[in-house]
Amino acid sequence: MTSLQSVSPARTKRWLSMIAIPLALLLLCRDEPFMRSYSMEKIEPMKKTLRRRLQEVPVQDMVNQRLLQSTPSKSRQKYFGHIFPKTEQMPFYLRNTFEPVPEEYDERDIIFFWHIPKTGGELVKYIMGNCYGLRRAEKIKNPASLDEVHDFIINVDTSTPEGIAEAHKLKLIDSNMVDFISSRYVLSATSLFTPQHRGRAFTIFRHPIDAAASNFYTRKRKNEDLRSLTLAEYTTKDYYVDNWVTRQLTGTLPEEELTQAHLDSAKHILTAKYFVGIYEQMDETVRQLKAFYGWKAPEDQHMCAKDLISGSNPKFTKTQRPKPLRGSSDWTTVANVEKWDMELYYLALEMFSKQGRIWDAEVYSLV
Repeated sequence: MTSLQSVSPARTKRWLSMIAIPLALLLLCRDEPFMRSYSMEKIEPMKKTLRRRLQEVPVQDMVNQRLLQSTPSKSRQKYFGHIFPKTEQMPFYLRNTFEPVPEEYDERDIIFFWHIPKTGGELVKYIMGNCYGLRRAEKIKNPASLDEVHDFIINVDTSTPEGIAEAHKLKLIDSNMVDFISSRYVLSATSLFTPQHRGRAFTIFRHPIDAAASNFYTRKRKNEDLRSLTLAEYTTKDYYVDNWVTRQLTGTLPEEELTQAHLDSAKHILTAKYFVGIYEQMDETVRQLKAFYGWKAPEDQHMCAKDLISGSNPKFTKTQRPKPLRGSSDWTTVANVEKWDMELYYLALEMFSKQGRIWDAEVYSLV
């Protein structure tokens, strides 16, 4: 038996149409004088009108009592990006993290930095370009093009669904103009890679409660409605998107309930495809990334990354945000809301520790 939750809006409308149109005509048919005065030529336009009016009625989701958009794919595209893969959550053309790279592909592979919000991503991108000379895609002006508009920046946007669609049209990955791309839209952005130009991915994790606090106080400055709320209250509101990392990895929409199966899938993808860094240990993160990807700084830039991490550029100075005390009721509330991302964070810590043993600091230094 079909559950209410599995009924799509399109099927609901078809069922309504199948029931309502014959019912309306049946009621009309009960009036015999009416039928004698109307030919089939007159009835057909009436059927079309009924169909059109049914299509104009918003379909209500009986499960969560929210009005859905005209098609379910619209909300999916908005959340994951326009080029959402239809079949597979495992990015097909991302190499496995520890897969040996054939020599002929070494120069062709492109780094993919999955930028999880509030994890120091802007600093990492700046270090990759200005310290290690890696070119990235970032749209500076219209129209998008494969021109290098600033040092190490190619004028293509990979941070938005529309930009990723443009990158596809411009064949960004095949242009040999970029060394890495960065995006929050993990499923959509990884669809840019090809058999000839595969991706080698990394991401950076931050403690989910710290990330939630940073996001909350950023939004609070711009939205008066949030100023009276605590972090714990904010994370329990209907509009709050919980467990963002798990949802992005598994292609799960905000209104869908996460389960252990989602977490297991997210863990599998993360361990198979991603090298990980930890926001709270940025020096060690960049050291490991440098060793893993073989980045080399020019002689006059050998202190560049270390200086930036230490705060030499005010643009990347960390701002301390208030957050609940560990073990407090508010801390427990947020931890429960973010329980799946908490599990992924603990896994990332384990992965990070193992990476550090493989790329030993005595052999691979930051400077």
